Amino acid sequence: MKKLLYSFVILLTFASFVQAQWIPIDSVRRQDANGVSLLLGQTVSVRGVVTTGGELGVPTVYFQVPTAGLVAYDAVFGAAVHRGDSVQVTGVVTNYNGLTELQPVSAYQILATGVTTPVPIVVNTNAIRVNGENYEGRLIRINNITSVRSTSTYQPVTVWTVSGSGTNYRIFDGVDSCDIRIYGTSNIANTNIPAYPFSIVALNSQFKSGSPYFGGYQIIPRDLNDIIVTSGGPSISATPVESNITRNSVTLTFNTVSAGDTKVKYFVSDSLYQPVVFTDSVYDAAQVTAHTVNLTNLRPGKIYYALVSSTNGTGTSSVVKYFSTASPVGSTGAWEVYFNFAVDTSVALPNNKAKGNTNFLTRLGQRIDSAVSSIDLAIYSFNDLTVLKEKLINAFIRGVKIRVVYDYRDGTVQALMQELINAGIRVQIRPSSTYIMHDKFFVFDGRDTSLHSKKWLWGGSANITYDQFTTDAQNVILVQDESLCNAYTREFEEMWGSHNDVNNPTLAKFGSAKSDNTPHIFNINGKRWEVYFGPTDNCSGKFINLLNNEPNKSINFCIYSFTMFTIANKMKAKYSPPTLMVRGVFDQSNSTNTLYQEMKGIGGSSPWNPPAKVWLENFSGLLHDKYTVIDADLMTSNPVVETGSFNYTNAADQGNDENMMFIYDSLIANQYYQDFVKRITDAGGSVDIKRTSFNVPDNFNISQNYPNPFNPSTQFKLSVSKSSDIKVLIFDVLGRQVASLVNNRLEPGEYLLNWNASSYPSGVYFYQLNADGRNLNVKKMVLKK
Repeated sequence: MKKLLYSFVILLTFASFVQAQWIPIDSVRRQDANGVSLLLGQTVSVRGVVTTGGELGVPTVYFQVPTAGLVAYDAVFGAAVHRGDSVQVTGVVTNYNGLTELQPVSAYQILATGVTTPVPIVVNTNAIRVNGENYEGRLIRINNITSVRSTSTYQPVTVWTVSGSGTNYRIFDGVDSCDIRIYGTSNIANTNIPAYPFSIVALNSQFKSGSPYFGGYQIIPRDLNDIIVTSGGPSISATPVESNITRNSVTLTFNTVSAGDTKVKYFVSDSLYQPVVFTDSVYDAAQVTAHTVNLTNLRPGKIYYALVSSTNGTGTSSVVKYFSTASPVGSTGAWEVYFNFAVDTSVALPNNKAKGNTNFLTRLGQRIDSAVSSIDLAIYSFNDLTVLKEKLINAFIRGVKIRVVYDYRDGTVQALMQELINAGIRVQIRPSSTYIMHDKFFVFDGRDTSLHSKKWLWGGSANITYDQFTTDAQNVILVQDESLCNAYTREFEEMWGSHNDVNNPTLAKFGSAKSDNTPHIFNINGKRWEVYFGPTDNCSGKFINLLNNEPNKSINFCIYSFTMFTIANKMKAKYSPPTLMVRGVFDQSNSTNTLYQEMKGIGGSSPWNPPAKVWLENFSGLLHDKYTVIDADLMTSNPVVETGSFNYTNAADQGNDENMMFIYDSLIANQYYQDFVKRITDAGGSVDIKRTSFNVPDNFNISQNYPNPFNPSTQFKLSVSKSSDIKVLIFDVLGRQVASLVNNRLEPGEYLLNWNASSYPSGVYFYQLNADGRNLNVKKMVLKK
């Protein structure tokens, strides 16, 4: 009997021991570089409080502790538990489209019922979009929702219309936006969206179809009780926008959901580290929803911090806004654009030939030698170019203050960067992360308060290495503008961690830890420039908005890495050949890229039809350019260039330190277009039409095509004697129009047209020139395949 009793005690002890072998949810959430749990495939036991009650379908159960959440997917477990149950769950760690789950569940135990569920953590949409992994599986709350829009059209919606298992929408809170999914099993489905502003309590989930599993975060409200109608002020619907920028004045405009007064308090923000002490304010008591404030008597070339607010009977709404005045007298706004490969100057505007085959080493060395006071550089890669290392050290010796922000690079420091450190130059290295410090900019003399004409920004696509300067195709832009240098210095100092010569690693911020704290819109010699820094400024969203508003004739890009379908889909929505063309050159490494194959019309789940005019570069180095030039072939439009360090990838958007600028200048756009025409021509494509001469011909004419017969491409010479609306149309033998090569207003001159008929059958075709509605030349050509 004693032996039996002893055995029973041993069994109880063993059972208690087994039950005690649970691990924290936080341990399951630890991930590798691809966003996959380090415990993938292992059977674990965890504990938490259930936050769902069948609203998402019985198999899906979210449960959490205050610091972390997890999902179990199991029909038996899902049917047995309810909100507020404290549970211990045993199951296999799996990855479902980025969402860490226990599936299947092999055992569970309800430890208690009626437990108070965890309090939702209050975040904004930017935190979900940029840093959603920190909140996966947890209850969150987003306040001050100001807009709900369709994810396909970006148009506002008024009903949570749901089809199938669920529908995604985009919610905005005046800071940023993120995806929200309404499940078909929830009682929210097909109900009205409440009046703005309102708040949402939701589960933070993820759906990312491929590795690495970062991004794709979406919040999931469980039922109507999670939609919280709130009050408290007029609710500012979006960040105020600056306009009418001069040296001494700026206009701020913003809208509120309901009427309220207008107040702006502001002061000169010399650094990120000074206390908030307002020195000036403007007030208007009128109760309005459209607010306009003119700020005057400002100082030139300064960053201002403003608190913008509106008050009515329900309370006060406010947002922080940074803006900049135009640069002071002495800051010239001069710019220089360089390409290290040959360009096609046949498409240059008069006296605007781009500088191709530029020796970047020489030009950057000259800028370093010219520095008087300071050099700040944020650079991903710095190696091989010993002469630049020596120039930086010599500048440091002669008294130039040099600060460097540099990528972690898997724990290694490149040899020449180490030599800078050994020479006494201070370097702030980005801490280890999945993401990288990918900036590529220098600010020369940006910290001197008096040398207005010496402040230069160097930016573009090139890292500071031999291959990047010599064998890889690159673009570089230099700008002499104080206000622009101030913004890049502000971004630099957030990563540097201080406003002085000594970096402070405890205050240095990278990736999603940074804030949106720089001006974005600048007036440089009467031209609009915009600057955004990733990931906090939603660079991809700003670029998509640019694509949505600007193109009238063409979107032309040269990009090293392009995998972001949100950008490609916006290009696809705008693509309407021949009226609005999409053309691009990819690096060879994109040959198996699904996005490239879809744009080319040769693969993927949704190939473009007709395909875009995209090609792979065919030289030995990388096509490392990062730019898009819009409407450079339509000077009557508003040509604009997007450039910087930003690849069109999820990593660039979600965690890397990046920079992106939009330049609304027809001359700069034309210089980038000269490079683009050469890149696409060398890759085997064409831009369909380009001006070959500014000489004014006597008459309108289109030449006989050459070659003729042809397969599959042929060319035409077009003469335009005066500014006219020109059409060049192609017809088959039945008189049906099959193509339009030109449908645009052209200035006097000589032009070269290309027609690629690879998608047309062999046969006889006719082409016709029409000028200002008058049909002129008609000629015949033969396509033989």
